[in-house]
Amino acid sequence: MKKTMIALAAVAAVGAASAQVSITGEAAWGFLSTTDGAGASASGFGIDTALLTFQAKEDLGNGVSAAVKLQATTSAGIGGSAGIDDQSLTLSFPMAAVTLATYKPGDWVSGASGAANWYGLDGKVLGARSTRDAFAVALPLATGLTVTAAYLEPANSLGEGAGTSGTSGQAIYNFAAKYATGPATLQGAFLQYTNVNKASDLTTDTVTRLGAMVDLGIAKVGGGLQIAKGGAGSTNTQTSLAVSAPLGANISVNGQYAMQNVDAASGSAVAGVNGRRSGYMLGLQYNLSKRTYAIANSGNWRGANGVASIDAQDSSMYAVTLVHDF
Repeated sequence: MKKTMIALAAVAAVGAASAQVSITGEAAWGFLSTTDGAGASASGFGIDTALLTFQAKEDLGNGVSAAVKLQATTSAGIGGSAGIDDQSLTLSFPMAAVTLATYKPGDWVSGASGAANWYGLDGKVLGARSTRDAFAVALPLATGLTVTAAYLEPANSLGEGAGTSGTSGQAIYNFAAKYATGPATLQGAFLQYTNVNKASDLTTDTVTRLGAMVDLGIAKVGGGLQIAKGGAGSTNTQTSLAVSAPLGANISVNGQYAMQNVDAASGSAVAGVNGRRSGYMLGLQYNLSKRTYAIANSGNWRGANGVASIDAQDSSMYAVTLVHDF
């Protein structure tokens, strides 16, 4: 029995030495006030974020490793149910990394421009986000240069046995490249959608993306561009310009200006949203420590639809949030 216990202890020690597990998270509470295009206002205090992230990494030998990331949000309120957030499993090889994920991709043009806002313009000026199952292969071709090929199943068709077939939703083939050298980052991507209806702009055909960001020392500036072609030929162009800068040892400011322009033929299913949406988001962050900080945000946006709509009027928000990361 004693020898068996020693052997089990040795196995456990080896496992502990080759596997690394961490639990991190973020908690945020604040006050948010919003006013929509019809002038209706709402405000109040409450929880903004309650996120737990579990990460585990194992060295499989010969330059191969496995990494798991599981996120859970507990911000459903007292007595509410916790929900899942981004989840992924990555196998890293000397020449490539393969990732299986269920996640909610961030707004691409905002990310490419380096927007550092706590509250984003997605779903306001820019496109709303959606959750997808995905498979991706990343290849580092040179120092700072990585290309990625990915397949994303249709939005919200989640779980085994759903998404690839038996659905009318649109899957995505994504080919991307990113080059980061010194203070500059350049990136681009091309997306081809499946199940394209050439008679309807309610489906997307292709998306082209370009982005650049540079750290000038006194400030970071960047821009992102996305051009989407609809099935019947419409064009949806989204752009983002962002800047962030430190004002001192513990305080920084950031801002983002974004636009979305829809150009669809008369009679198209999306012709009613022809025109330009635009808006901005401004932020101020004060660091109480490396992990605790306060944020103030304000924003304004307007959507110029082709018909009378509350979207054609100004909407706005402001918020003050206290955040702790661990």
